[in-house]
Amino acid sequence: MAIAIEGTGTRRSILARVSTWPLIGFMLLPVLAWALGGGNGYWISAVAWMAVLPVLDNLIGPDRVNAAVAYEPELEQRLRYRFMLWLCVPVQWGVALFGLYVLSHEPLSTSAMIGLIASLSVSVGIGVVVAHELCHHAQKFDRFMGVLLFTPTNMADFHLYHNIGHHNLVATPDDPASARYNEPVYPFVLRCIVDKSRLAWRIGRDSMAVRGLPVWHWRNQALWLFAAPLLWLAATLALFGWVALPVFLGCWLFPRLFLAFVDYLEHYGLGRRRLADGSYEPVRAEHAWDDSYLVSSMISCQITRHSDHHAKTSRPYQILRVRDEAPRLPYGYMTMIWVVMVPSLWRRLMNPIVEAFYASANIAPHGRPQDLPERFRGRAVY
Repeated sequence: MAIAIEGTGTRRSILARVSTWPLIGFMLLPVLAWALGGGNGYWISAVAWMAVLPVLDNLIGPDRVNAAVAYEPELEQRLRYRFMLWLCVPVQWGVALFGLYVLSHEPLSTSAMIGLIASLSVSVGIGVVVAHELCHHAQKFDRFMGVLLFTPTNMADFHLYHNIGHHNLVATPDDPASARYNEPVYPFVLRCIVDKSRLAWRIGRDSMAVRGLPVWHWRNQALWLFAAPLLWLAATLALFGWVALPVFLGCWLFPRLFLAFVDYLEHYGLGRRRLADGSYEPVRAEHAWDDSYLVSSMISCQITRHSDHHAKTSRPYQILRVRDEAPRLPYGYMTMIWVVMVPSLWRRLMNPIVEAFYASANIAPHGRPQDLPERFRGRAVY
């Protein structure tokens, strides 16, 4: 049952009311497991991610309430919303260091050790959604805090790729994170992960070339972003020993895979038309799939309202809007990321929805001609 459908009288989405408290609670689950005695309870975050959150997402349903337009400036200027994002930094780092201490100083069974590493991977790794939000902010301090959140997950390069690469290239064949119609998901995931980092490096290299500086110059932001996670790894290895390595790998693998699967569903099959001068049309809400399921929104700083995020990249999380003109996913992110992993199920569920959107919207299909239904091939971007 949906607990909140588009209505009147409510000036904020539920996420805007609670901010990052639910996300912080999720990040703290490994500490709760320790307080309750540990053991197999250390699997708590992994089990919650795989089973509990998807079920709750479907039981609770969507929250489609948008803030009143006149109320948006007040919400945008409230320091509370930025502070709640900053708070995630000490929480994430604290949970990571606490978990490493437990792994290196307490006797654990093999099952408990694996469970704790898995839960740390999820609870620490989910900090990347807050990092994404912070790295979109205009304030340098906020962007710095975002990089700190990316550091334990070995994803600091995402800051360069995403802001300069993805938001300019989205829904075009040049974007590593925009999936083509009927593109196989697992090759996409590999391409997405590798090419994002390659593009981040090229952005840093090209910025140095514009300044007339060598690529290895200390002003190359890419160097610092790639180095920061390695410094984190070196420090944790020195403090906690070999156990820091599997935790580091888990905290890298989970968010990378999570974001790659989310990338696949966020822009699947949606393309921007190429203009006469060779450039692409401006990004519109129609170039991203939308979702407003409440649990998915709470676990992702409302980035599920993805169409508005791309149409208005400067809009902060507390006032992101549900866009009527945007294509909509049939379920929330917490369900759809599992659907994505089963290609036959994904195609059976999503392709009819995509094709219906092609037929009704002013949108260019993104896909190779041989992968698209014949009636859409003439409009395709590939």
